[in-house]
Amino acid sequence: MRRILTIIPMILLPLLVFSQNTDRDIEQIIENITDYMSEDDEGQSIDIDILYDDLTYFYTNKINLNAATKEQLQRLQFLSDIQIENILRYVYTANQMQTIYELQLVDGLDYFALQLLLPFVCVQTTTTDTNKWIVKDVFSRIKHEIFARTDGTVERKKGYIEKKYIGEPFYGQFRYNLKASNLLQAGLTAEKDAGEQFWGNHNKGFDSYTAYIQADKLWKFERIVVGDFRATFGQGLIMNGAFNAGKSSYVLKVTPSQSGLVRKSSSDEYNFFRGVGATVRINNINITAMYSLRYLDALIDSTNNSFSSINTSGLFRTEGDWKRRNNVSAQAIAANINYRIGSLKLGVTLYDGCLSKTLIPKDVPYTLYSFRGQRQSAAAIDYYWSPGKFTIFGETSITDRSAIATINGVALTPVSIVSLVVLHRYYSPSYDLLFAKAFGKSTHVSNENGIYMGAEINPIRKLKISAYGDVFSHPYLTYNASAPTKGLDAMLQLDFTPTRKLSMYLRGKHGDNERNFKDNSQPTYMIANYRRQSIRYNLSYKMRQLSLRTIAEVNFAKAPQSSVTHGIALVQDIGYNTDWHNLTIKLHYVFFNAREFANRLYFYEHDVPYSMFTPMLYGVGNRYCINVQMEPLRSLSVYLRFAQTIYTDKRNSIGSGLESIQGNVKTDFKIAVKWRFITR
Repeated sequence: MRRILTIIPMILLPLLVFSQNTDRDIEQIIENITDYMSEDDEGQSIDIDILYDDLTYFYTNKINLNAATKEQLQRLQFLSDIQIENILRYVYTANQMQTIYELQLVDGLDYFALQLLLPFVCVQTTTTDTNKWIVKDVFSRIKHEIFARTDGTVERKKGYIEKKYIGEPFYGQFRYNLKASNLLQAGLTAEKDAGEQFWGNHNKGFDSYTAYIQADKLWKFERIVVGDFRATFGQGLIMNGAFNAGKSSYVLKVTPSQSGLVRKSSSDEYNFFRGVGATVRINNINITAMYSLRYLDALIDSTNNSFSSINTSGLFRTEGDWKRRNNVSAQAIAANINYRIGSLKLGVTLYDGCLSKTLIPKDVPYTLYSFRGQRQSAAAIDYYWSPGKFTIFGETSITDRSAIATINGVALTPVSIVSLVVLHRYYSPSYDLLFAKAFGKSTHVSNENGIYMGAEINPIRKLKISAYGDVFSHPYLTYNASAPTKGLDAMLQLDFTPTRKLSMYLRGKHGDNERNFKDNSQPTYMIANYRRQSIRYNLSYKMRQLSLRTIAEVNFAKAPQSSVTHGIALVQDIGYNTDWHNLTIKLHYVFFNAREFANRLYFYEHDVPYSMFTPMLYGVGNRYCINVQMEPLRSLSVYLRFAQTIYTDKRNSIGSGLESIQGNVKTDFKIAVKWRFITR
């Protein structure tokens, strides 16, 4: 009977299908995803490199839903766990899909998720295993990509005028990636930040290098990575290098998007491991082991051979910056064992890390429970069970200092049009691991207790209601609160797509957080509530070669003993594309008025590949940027970006410190080229 019901969807679903196969299509999809997942500065962590690589690959090598694994679908980072489980369950129950249109019968997979999913999946009845290492087949068709980028600021910054920056005022990046089938990948990324020396007394060549080799399904190994890689186990309480959405408009996505080991191809200079790792599968058991040795940046106190903090910026522009470079070596050994039986997965993670010098945080009250020493160890147990319309998951970890962190949740689809998730976490104040990253108010796993609830409802086919509420507390002091605090974050969003060409959403957010407040009548700080609300309306329209997007946003902030302040912004995007050399032009304009820092605004901007930019707009002014993309040759793409912010609030400088610019105008540019070719 359910198969008969697909006749009507077969008529309606083509309205969702993307008809073009160009790079600009994949970049438009990525732009939509990152726009939802990078709304503000709530500590979101988007690995744009992995996102771009995975979606580009699956756009041309679609996932066969009849043979798809959970790990493959997780790489489509816009899908929640409950949506992935529902897809896999439907395929298993139906004994394979007969047509792609059956996706409309999957619980929890709404019209909006289908729009994103369809370009990356297909339905094939073949049972041939294409994931086997047959050397002549793997190397029969090798894809190469070379990417180069430079950017800079036209106006001179104080660091260059005063000659405090020792390098050139330009950013540079070079990448080479190789893919042989979907089983072997290798790459090299080199980067130099603006202000860093390219060739001189301090440095010769690029500032940082990343290289990796990743082989899948080789002999007894599920995966082998050599070089730079990231590791994610469980919910991230011990280590998490994967994309982590945190609180965003994808309200059901609360778990890491990937698990296990994955290559690190980005230019990030902190959140990765350097060494070797491998995963072996024995029947229903996966065993992963890894070893890493790399250097961290820190300023060393020669009196006791210690350091107070790790520099994670990766910037080495001044003489002082170079004194921190590569001063501490960090070794990490970790192992993960997980066992799967049916819909149940149980896992155990062990970790041991060692620093070459002693970490002694600054002697301030809020660091009382922070990690001190050279060595830290931890063990964790994680679980995942999806027996039917609900899924339960979680992880509990304990360190060698007896500090505990636990996160547990349940996701369910009680009826086809409703999906829910509830998540509780407790992170002890003394829980402080270097590479832990999990869901919370911030991604730092420490000193937090909270309950998150999210819901998606589809009352009619083209309308979606998304909402979340997060109640949290900090049992001990934080850097901006001299006493335990609590808070509330909430969001409500309505998405409506009346036609194929027209879509819109209305989003409201509320934040109520406690932190320090200075009352001049009192000798010490007091704890008080800081409130912030915002409303955003987004309208998008597409017709053939032209796309338009208009955004209006207003926010309100209330500090203790202060009146309500507000910020407003109007955004207009215009995109035009033509088949002439695959030319795409995108214009972005923002008028903003946010006189107080609490009213600052964020809007995602289209960017060159492997880069994303969500600038903070604070003050009064106008910002515009122009992006041009074209293919002068079939395998060669060129990207140009020009952006300028013009402040009209009578300021005579922009920025602070050595990054400050005299005047009220800041102008940036980016130039990038990408060359792709195939050898046989």
